[in-house]
Amino acid sequence: MSGGTLTDVANAVIDEYGCKAEVVADTDDEIVAAIRGAVALRAVADDVLARLTAQAERVGTAKRSGMSLRELLCANGVAPAVASRLIRLGRALQVLPRLARHSRDASISAEHLDAVARGVDHVVHRTGEAIDAAAIDELEGALIGQAVAGTTPADIVERARAVAIEITADKSDAGADVDRVPPAEDASMNELDWRTGDDGRLRGAFELDALTAERLITALDTASRPRPEPDGTDDRRRATRRRADAFAQLLEAGTRGLAPDALSGPPRTEIMVTIPVEIDTTASVGSVGPAWLSWMGPITELSAKLLSCDARLAGIGLDLNGAPVSVAAPEPRLFTGAARTVVLLRDRCCIKCGAPASWCDVHHIIHHADGGPTTVDNGCLLCRSCHTAVHHDGWDIVMGRDRHPWLIPPSTVDPQRRPLPSYNRRTLRLDDPIAA
Repeated sequence: MSGGTLTDVANAVIDEYGCKAEVVADTDDEIVAAIRGAVALRAVADDVLARLTAQAERVGTAKRSGMSLRELLCANGVAPAVASRLIRLGRALQVLPRLARHSRDASISAEHLDAVARGVDHVVHRTGEAIDAAAIDELEGALIGQAVAGTTPADIVERARAVAIEITADKSDAGADVDRVPPAEDASMNELDWRTGDDGRLRGAFELDALTAERLITALDTASRPRPEPDGTDDRRRATRRRADAFAQLLEAGTRGLAPDALSGPPRTEIMVTIPVEIDTTASVGSVGPAWLSWMGPITELSAKLLSCDARLAGIGLDLNGAPVSVAAPEPRLFTGAARTVVLLRDRCCIKCGAPASWCDVHHIIHHADGGPTTVDNGCLLCRSCHTAVHHDGWDIVMGRDRHPWLIPPSTVDPQRRPLPSYNRRTLRLDDPIAA
């Protein structure tokens, strides 16, 4: 079939369906049948694209155009991820006959075909088996069977990894010189990188072995489960936000370490505050500059107040040239020792959401920067996400006559701003709470 014929077919489909607001289908059965037809049509198009991609690579079309094969596909309207998939699939169709037959028959989606191809490729590279070996032929048939049965592409690839492990173990038991550690479990391949954006936020990427990834996902899954709001409504945070909050808590717990004072001692986050100092001693001292984090640079006063509740503070005086001239001795500001222990015993958990005490900062109810003392009656436990909500989202805290902290929600949560007792005391009251 020529390229012009393919264009004619595409135009005919557009003329039939493209100009219509809805495909004509009156019943549920007709709608389902139309969906199946469209899926089959898409599978045919994907097969043709994969074979054309293989042909372009074989005869050097992209090279003569001064582009890579992937660039050639993208230049003609193919998305980058789809271009990579078409290249993989085009190569696989030339060496995997069963896969090629199902692709031509449009009986399996391109995503499932690609998963089979990736699975076979992984086993070949992991075990050293030849592509035409009996074990690979058997694997190809098994993976295609799973694809026909509706197994997800991710599960197909996972099954192939399991087969690679089984074959490698059998070869090793037979005395063959086979590396026991597959790439998925090779910690030496781990990578983590980050960069600071122009907006002051940290962005990064990582690639982890299966064991490290399992620890990370297990920790985040446990810590990111939805927690009800103080009024009993469902957690309003998106799943991605909950995971980010859980990651922050995981880091906070890690910086506390496993020392005996891990709960009663302060966390190890350090804030550096630059203080411009005039060289002329007769002039007044300049205003305090922005707070600086050791790695992330300047932050707003609002965030500095949040962190200064429960982080070490270093005040550094700078002259007009930016050279450090003095370091201010830290004031007794953090909740440590007996004071921290008493707050832990009183609140038991985050007073807003109930997160474990080991995750929590001790928040100054009256900010230390505003003259609030570091005393038990001016402290309460807040996990990092709730601590942020108190500083940034309008939540207030007061110490009641009962010497327990009470939460006052913002008007967006409760227009009447009715006080709520701390989390560990809410189930003890049936009447409307009244704070001091």
